[in-house]
Amino acid sequence: MKKLSRLLSTLGSLSIVGTMIYIFFLSNDDLSVTVESSLFKIGIYGGIALIVCSTLLSLFGLKSAKVKNGEAALGIIRNFTQTGTYVNEQPQVEIQLDVVKRSGENFQGQVTTIVPLTQLAALQIGAPIQVVTNDARKVGLPKNGDPTLSQDETQHLFEEFGIKQGFMDAEAVKIGREGVKSYATVTGMRPLNSMSDAKVTVSLDLEVALKDYTTKLVTVEKTVFNEALDQIQPGRVIEVIYLENNVEKLVIQTKSSAEKTFHAILNE
Repeated sequence: MKKLSRLLSTLGSLSIVGTMIYIFFLSNDDLSVTVESSLFKIGIYGGIALIVCSTLLSLFGLKSAKVKNGEAALGIIRNFTQTGTYVNEQPQVEIQLDVVKRSGENFQGQVTTIVPLTQLAALQIGAPIQVVTNDARKVGLPKNGDPTLSQDETQHLFEEFGIKQGFMDAEAVKIGREGVKSYATVTGMRPLNSMSDAKVTVSLDLEVALKDYTTKLVTVEKTVFNEALDQIQPGRVIEVIYLENNVEKLVIQTKSSAEKTFHAILNE
C-alpha cells in the first residue's frame, strides 16, 4: 500500500511538471488555445487525480492499522524510522517493537503511526509504550475504547521481560518492588575490572540514609555502564532502594543512555 501510494504521487508530479514544461517551453501553439487542449487537461488534471489517489491510499493505510478484537500489551521500542510520509505536516513513523503480552508471551512486531513533531523527540529506544495485539500478532496503538494496561501491569511486564531476556536480575527486581526508596552518599569507589570496558564492576562504600533518619555504612559490588561512572564517584549522592531487614541488599539507580542500555540488551 505504501509503495503504491508513493508511485502514484511520483507519477502525478511528473505528469504535472511535464505538461507545464511542454506548454510553456516546447509548444509553438498559442498559449490560450493550448491550455484548452486535451493534452493540457489530461496532463494537469490527471496528475492531480493521481496525487489525490496517493493521499487517499496513504490515509487508508493508516486507518487499516487499527487492531480489531485486540488485547492490551506492552511494547518496548527496538528502533524507529520516519517513512518520509507526512499527514497535516506531521511525520509518519515506523516503530519496531518487542511486544509482551499479559500471558508472558513475547514477539517482535511493528506499528506505523503519525507522531506530532512536538512528540517526536520523546521516542526513545528501550522505552515502553502501550500497544494492542491479537492472536495473529498484528500490533497497533490503542484507539478510543481499546483496552490498556495499568501502570502496575506495565511495570510488571517490563520487569518480567527483563528477567526473561537476562538483562535484569530477579533479586534486584524483587528489591525494587519491596524495598525502601532512599539516598546514599558514596564514600569510596574501587573498579574491579578495566574502566575502559563497556560495563565496569565496582566496589562501593555507601552511607545509606534509612527511613528512621539514621545512616548505615555498607559495602556492595555493582556492575554499571562505563558512562555512569561519574555518577558514583566519592562524594556523590545517589538514589538507592534497600530491603528494610537487610540494608546490604540494595539496588542503585543511575541515569544511563536508554539507547545504549537497550542495544546492550540486544547484544547489538
